[in-house]
Amino acid sequence: MTRMIAQILLHTPTWVYGLFVVLIVFGLQQTRSRNVNAFLAYLLPAGMIVLSLAGINSSFGIKPVPITLWALGLITVSAVGFKYFRDDRVTFSRSNRSFFIPGSWMPFFVIMAIFFTKYVFAVMNALDSNTATGSPFVAVLSLAYGCFSGYFSSRAVNLLSKSRIASVAA
Repeated sequence: MTRMIAQILLHTPTWVYGLFVVLIVFGLQQTRSRNVNAFLAYLLPAGMIVLSLAGINSSFGIKPVPITLWALGLITVSAVGFKYFRDDRVTFSRSNRSFFIPGSWMPFFVIMAIFFTKYVFAVMNALDSNTATGSPFVAVLSLAYGCFSGYFSSRAVNLLSKSRIASVAA
């Protein structure tokens, strides 16, 4: 088992390690409270949703079952996240069009979950595992990608809600 893991790590392209480091740094930045320009605050959720959909396309193609399950995960987690887990500490400043976003470890963990999910799929695919292309795996992975996107989508909906409330109050 140790030998197999070593072989997998040795055959992992160098750029994957670079991406991993960038994602760790980016995820750690999310743990600090900060003021973020509105455009940039919306860019993270939009980018993560696009990358998630691109992951579905590159893994399984744009086919009805993966896309439907991805959308189901996205919509469900977006709605549940916004309704029950929104961060009321987020504030919007109309004067400089920026959000105050309190630090949280959750984005870091979701970013790492996305990375490791894609990495495990790539390894399984490289090993010619029939499991990686089987219907149950495709369904679970598509739903997982949608749920990850839903987390970021619910954050974007929360930001939008905060900016609209600030606009109405002004």
